[in-house]
Amino acid sequence: MAVTKIHRTSRTTLIIGVVISIIVLGLFFLGGEAPASQKIAADMAQPKFTDLLLYWCYVLLAITIVVLVAFAIFDFAKKLKEAPKKALGGFVVLVALAALLFVTYTIGDSSLMNIPGYDGPDNVPGRLKMTDMWLYSSYFMLILTVLAIFFTPLLKRKK
Repeated sequence: MAVTKIHRTSRTTLIIGVVISIIVLGLFFLGGEAPASQKIAADMAQPKFTDLLLYWCYVLLAITIVVLVAFAIFDFAKKLKEAPKKALGGFVVLVALAALLFVTYTIGDSSLMNIPGYDGPDNVPGRLKMTDMWLYSSYFMLILTVLAIFFTPLLKRKK
């Protein structure tokens, strides 16, 4: 009974997320151009619903991070009671992730960008380093994923 409820809840959540994403993407691609008075650069094309798309991406990212951290904490607490050595393995992964974020933040570039028509508050060294941190971390994780795809079957064959 509980498994059915979990499947139903996850399926409903997925369908709602996909429907909202399709609506937002439809508005972005088919919603037309922003009025000339609202354009950042007059000579460039700017979809009317760019802000909506960006905010939806922020919401999805925030939900993902909150759920990921919550599950990691609950899983760590559960394993700490049952098998402390296994819990330590999960903790090492979280420490490695924090170290990755620290290293990629440190190597991020803080030089200000020349963005035509933009005078906002986000073109500052801290925000630029944080953006580089997320990009470099994503590249690193993508490389790890591709390597895992290729090498995991080879390791299984050895055993």
